[in-house]
Amino acid sequence: MYYIAKSDNSMKVEFGKNMSENKNMEEVHMVSKVGCAMVTAMGATLLEVEADVSGGLPDIEMTGNLAGSVKDGRERIRVAIKKCGYPFPQGRVTINIAPAALRKEGTSFDLAVACAILEEIGIIPEDKLRGKIVIGELGLDGAVIGVRGVLSVVVAAKKNGCSGCIVPMDNYSEALMVSGLEIIPVGHLTELVEEKSSKDKVYDALNEYSDISHSKDNAIISDNKHPDYSDIYGQEYAKKAVLTAVAGRHNILLMGPPGAGKTMLVSRIPTIMPGMSETEQLELACLYSVAGKLGDIGSMNLRPFRAPHHSITSAALIGGGRFVEPGEVSLASKGVLFLDELTRFDTKVIEQLREPLETGKIMISRMTGSYELPADFMLASAMNPCACGFYPDRSRCRCTSWDVNRHYGRISRPIIDRIDISIALQRVSFDELTGKAAAECMNNNTSSGGRNDSALCSDSTKMRRIVERVWQVQRDRLGEGRYNSRMTNDEIKRFCKLDAASEELVKEAYEVYGLSARAYYKILKVARTLADIDGEKDIMQCHILEALSYRVKDRGDEE
Repeated sequence: MYYIAKSDNSMKVEFGKNMSENKNMEEVHMVSKVGCAMVTAMGATLLEVEADVSGGLPDIEMTGNLAGSVKDGRERIRVAIKKCGYPFPQGRVTINIAPAALRKEGTSFDLAVACAILEEIGIIPEDKLRGKIVIGELGLDGAVIGVRGVLSVVVAAKKNGCSGCIVPMDNYSEALMVSGLEIIPVGHLTELVEEKSSKDKVYDALNEYSDISHSKDNAIISDNKHPDYSDIYGQEYAKKAVLTAVAGRHNILLMGPPGAGKTMLVSRIPTIMPGMSETEQLELACLYSVAGKLGDIGSMNLRPFRAPHHSITSAALIGGGRFVEPGEVSLASKGVLFLDELTRFDTKVIEQLREPLETGKIMISRMTGSYELPADFMLASAMNPCACGFYPDRSRCRCTSWDVNRHYGRISRPIIDRIDISIALQRVSFDELTGKAAAECMNNNTSSGGRNDSALCSDSTKMRRIVERVWQVQRDRLGEGRYNSRMTNDEIKRFCKLDAASEELVKEAYEVYGLSARAYYKILKVARTLADIDGEKDIMQCHILEALSYRVKDRGDEE
């Protein structure tokens, strides 16, 4: 049995003595407590590590409804403490991570457990870690290894009134994204005990932080990594459709032959989307931190653009897995999810987009609980009209009607019905490719006094200014973070009123094309966005006609 001797403010451990042999010794019944956190797909939950050292055979017992990944840290912690030159208790060490009702997963508890043990035997002063959250994984040599979800932990610590967070040096830059909280970076266990730190590493982390997310400049980064819409010749109709989709956050589908410019049109969407607010940046960064992909964000001037391969699984797209993690639909929140070659995706995978396309969130249910993750993305998709890609050009397409129907049939009608804008692209002519057609069109529109859509969408800068203006109109009308694509039925009745001629036009289209109620409302939403682009207070007949041209060109209407 061992006892701890107290002399003034110092404490030392002595082993193999009985209470009767030394009257100045007193057995310690205090339990050391250190704050920690558990990271899940929904964020972080603050917990507490309790450590008790008592007599008995040397052993480490960990309790608190722990998974194997947590219990595996016992030997890492024991070896790390010894390698750092600190004595490890020779009695029975009991560790509890409270509350025990929650299932704990991961390796981020190592540093907190080690601190609790060192505090229990007097190596770390009792009040040093009070009010602080400790997170990090330990190597056998005492090195503190970075973990996922540190940003979520810091956000939770601030909400709960903690005084600070002790984080791995590798996660220091992301932890600094939250202001008003003391952040202490640690690269080695000895740095925490002896209050040492590597100034060079901290300096490097600060330089990295300065390049991440606190930039408030919404200007487009003009370099080779971010191409411009001015690079695309022709396809003026498609550019206007993309502008409309971004302005109202509408889902869009591009159909056309290979080489028509579908991927080029969609890949430039982030360059015309306004930057995110600080709240949006922090929310998105927390998701990426939990997924371990914070480095994928790059500059916060551009909203996320996720383009998964068509071999993606349901868990990777929607989220889930053994330990629930955010999927692509969550990582694309506030930005764009691009599904290229839509018909090549597994049908079961695409069908799982029904709920998030309607609600802007995804609910993942497991035996351990339910997880509600954001999925507020704009869907952009592209596909060929047939297997060879050239239908209905019968001079080049040899697909039978059965082949074409089978190709379209891979995408169900309910999914098509949830896409606000679907357009068919044609092969670019030689004059369009060389820019002659655009110049002629501009001259004709200028001389006739008509609207010049080609000038409206000539480059990303002009398109971005239009989107910024339209988004501000929608904020004033619907509130912060609301767009025309998410209007409720009551809001549609209030803000999408039609005159008699426009209403008769929509009625005729509804009957002729057999539109669903959802399709009818989406036409009104797109028309509302077109009116906002033109700066009109009311929806006009020309807006209805243009919205219908974006809607009716799907396989069901063509048949």
